Amino acid sequence: MAGARTRDLLLEQGALLFARHGVAGVTARQLHEAVGARNESALHYHFGGKDGLALEILRRHLEAIEARRALLVAAIVADRREADLRALVHALAAPMADDLGTAVGRARLRLVAQFDHPSLAYSAPFRLTGAPAGAGVVRWLREALDHLPEPIRVERLAALREQLIELMGLRAQLLDEGPAEQCRTSTEVFLQNLVDMLVAGLGAEPSTDTLAALERGDPAEGAPAPRAAT
Repeated sequence: MAGARTRDLLLEQGALLFARHGVAGVTARQLHEAVGARNESALHYHFGGKDGLALEILRRHLEAIEARRALLVAAIVADRREADLRALVHALAAPMADDLGTAVGRARLRLVAQFDHPSLAYSAPFRLTGAPAGAGVVRWLREALDHLPEPIRVERLAALREQLIELMGLRAQLLDEGPAEQCRTSTEVFLQNLVDMLVAGLGAEPSTDTLAALERGDPAEGAPAPRAAT
């Protein structure tokens, strides 16, 4: 029983410490002191080390979000709103915003932002092992944006993922550390306004400038310039 309590405390205090200082900025001793563990091998015993603890925090966080998202997806299906951009974006954002209400939830959002890498938005956006609700929402989003040129749709879905993660993490940090007057709106206002902005961006018609750049086939930055034919 004591071992289970220590494990739970490590998950809680680890999230709080990692959010403030980063995984690299927290020592095993600090973690043990935070949970009052007499045995300084507790971290290694339960998680194999700091990285294992951070990954377990993230895994549990993502599983909780998926469970909440599944309820929203069920409602979307029941109401036949699979093509409703706002309902789909809300189903992605709302389960994340729920974590803004607690210190540990905010810490987890900040930790996700620390671990995120832009390449994930292109290689497998929103695809998580055992996350059928999230995967379903992304599939519907792709279908709802099928009128867009494929490169534009890819860029917008990648941007959607990054904006959700980064803005939730920044909001969590502001609630934790910023002056109170900077958070003048409730979490619900923040969420609904965020969904408004994201939906507007996703559904916007590509400008003539964007379409012209796409037609020219401008090379990506860092890509080798095409060689002249010989």
